[in-house]
Amino acid sequence: MRRFNRFYTNILGVLDKHILGTGYSFAEVRVIIEIGIRGESIANNLVDTLTIDRSYMSRIVNKLSKEGLLVKVNFAADSRVSLIRLTAKGEELYAQLNDRSDQQILKLMQELNEEEIQEVYTSMMNIQEKLNKKAGETTR
Repeated sequence: MRRFNRFYTNILGVLDKHILGTGYSFAEVRVIIEIGIRGESIANNLVDTLTIDRSYMSRIVNKLSKEGLLVKVNFAADSRVSLIRLTAKGEELYAQLNDRSDQQILKLMQELNEEEIQEVYTSMMNIQEKLNKKAGETTR
């Protein structure tokens, strides 16, 4: 399993200092993508979802806010809480990340025929299902 993890992270370039040619770290890109998917989020929810240290999350949010990618707005239901959402610049980066990720996967799969692609997909879903089931058992 560790050998596969090393192989796959190497293929995707996850260990590169900057992900998908953006100049942002893996953790920063994960935050942008998660907010892009959700539309907006509370920082504590991101901490839980992404399993990132709270102080590290705070530094990431501050950096991305200073760079004009994120904005904090007051949460109407609780004035002590701020919602984080992407700015127009952040949405543009999110779209670029999605496009670059899609291109990366297409390039990775380009030498495979349709049957092989389906086999890889089925195997990935099987692994995810098995590990999710096991993870659910340990959190009870």
